[in-house]
Amino acid sequence: MKKIKLIAMFIALSAGAYAQSPGFKLNTLNSVKPGKDDDNTFKTLSIIDFNYLDQEFKAKENDYKAKIDDLYANSKGLNPAGGTYTKYTDAQIDAKKAEIEKLSVEISALKAKTDSLYFLYTKAYLKNKPVNFLNFGPLRSRAFFDLVYQEGGKRFQALGNAGFNIGDQSGSIYSELVSGNLGMLRVSLGAMVSASNKKNDEEAKKQEAYQRLVSNGGNTILSFEYPLAYLHNRTNQYNLISRLIAKGTGDLPAFGTNTEKWAGSGSVGIDVYGDAALSNNALRFFFNLTGSNIYGTGVYRDNLGISSKQFTFGQLSLGLVFLKNFKVSVIVATFSSEGSLANRNPVLGGQILTE
Repeated sequence: MKKIKLIAMFIALSAGAYAQSPGFKLNTLNSVKPGKDDDNTFKTLSIIDFNYLDQEFKAKENDYKAKIDDLYANSKGLNPAGGTYTKYTDAQIDAKKAEIEKLSVEISALKAKTDSLYFLYTKAYLKNKPVNFLNFGPLRSRAFFDLVYQEGGKRFQALGNAGFNIGDQSGSIYSELVSGNLGMLRVSLGAMVSASNKKNDEEAKKQEAYQRLVSNGGNTILSFEYPLAYLHNRTNQYNLISRLIAKGTGDLPAFGTNTEKWAGSGSVGIDVYGDAALSNNALRFFFNLTGSNIYGTGVYRDNLGISSKQFTFGQLSLGLVFLKNFKVSVIVATFSSEGSLANRNPVLGGQILTE
């Protein structure tokens, strides 16, 4: 009965998350066949449009600088061109101010357009460069996460931001509520609810704590992600992604957990995801390998029934996406410095994906 309630809550929670998160869709960037010129630039329509607008942007910037320097010098009693100083009339000052303000508006509009075009080019660059490894600055990081979570769609469905897991007499549902980019990092806030069929309160507490651990770590999760690698073939039929992930989690009694006190944890680890799809993308197989160093509070440790507040934990998941909208996965192995957390029973996961 509790598992049925969990799935019902998952559907409701997912609906809220999808309302805030853009749906997955295939990249529709219109570009010419990539090639390289002498400066190693991939040739796409977006970078061509960027080049034209960038010339206009720089010309207006130079014009703006010349006009504001001239007006500033006149306001200081100077004549930049030399010769006798003549103060501008009020009408001349107003006209020059209007010209400067007009240029400022035009420059801002051009800056937004050039930034957008260069962002499109950066995504095209990542998609066409088969090996991207430890070379992600702020723009490439943002492009990477946009490909994976926003635009990747059928390519990266298995990295969806909502789902449910069912383990040995326990279950959980998770949904990412909000997310965004902060420099080179992707930041997200998620919520999870877990439950156990164990009648013994102590056993139920341990089962739920373990369920939260293998799912996302707690019933409130703040995550920070940084890309380490993105390897793929030209058609993205095969992909390998690696991320550095730091998390802060909290188990709050008010969120439907058996713990009577607040429990928290922090973790830093590496996540590796790989997949391979059929040529028509009707079926995609994937694996997800994670390993983290976790630091928990005393209550967090006690809820798990382990001996140390600091421990390592990792897991291997295998799964597939089929019929374009259904994802199933199984946690087939867990490993930890705490023996009681290693080699537990498999945990089944699932998700109904949106277009």
